Amino acid sequence: MQVLVVDDCSSVRLVVSKHLRKWGFEPICASDAFEVLEMIEAGKLPRLIFADWVMPKMEGPELIREIRNQDPERSRYIIMLTGKTGREVLETAFRCGADDYMSKPIIEEELQRRVFEGKNILDRHDAVMAS
Repeated sequence: MQVLVVDDCSSVRLVVSKHLRKWGFEPICASDAFEVLEMIEAGKLPRLIFADWVMPKMEGPELIREIRNQDPERSRYIIMLTGKTGREVLETAFRCGADDYMSKPIIEEELQRRVFEGKNILDRHDAVMAS
């Protein structure tokens, strides 16, 4: 399964990608929101996505809204990844369309738990749609 990692920090993309490969996933990386919008236009957007909050040009919440608006029929699991904390940040992440939230710095066990939870939810969705 492909997993998109959108973060303007190359070290974050590298760390997350390394773990994803170790767990049998195929990481796809983007350094900004515009790369993701191009993936949507090309019909190549993975269903499991980690989106950083703070990025140049377009921040994560706006990107997530754009993904949901441009591709409303597709089932996607989007995890907001950020160094920001607090109740307001969490509420904003969910209001913009994130399915989950994970704070930085990245803790391997937490990353693994969230990746597999997202995969399980997508798998259950697919099973329901197939029946």
